[in-house]
Amino acid sequence: MSLNPLKVLKRGFSEFSGKIKERKDTLIKKLSRGEAISPSDEQWLDHEGNTIDEECILEVLQSAPDYERAVSELDDDGKAIVRKLREWAGASTKVAGNKRKQQWQMGSY
Repeated sequence: MSLNPLKVLKRGFSEFSGKIKERKDTLIKKLSRGEAISPSDEQWLDHEGNTIDEECILEVLQSAPDYERAVSELDDDGKAIVRKLREWAGASTKVAGNKRKQQWQMGSY
């Protein structure tokens, strides 16, 4: 049984967020206390530690009436984020869409 593709992405986001949480929290606490952080830590916070793009992609896909179409309309960066979240979720890159699920439930394999 395949998972809902949006749930797969959410699980990937949760895994990704969990992996970066400790480092991100530590750096943000340092900054809030007025302590300096290294340029590499600053860059990490701005790029790898920044989850805004992932959150925006999830929001767009969640509000879309047609998931598959919304994914196909994403730009290259958006599609790369979808692939990254699928990888973090441990899912294959092919997740059955609603049409395939309906065919399976109707018995036409």
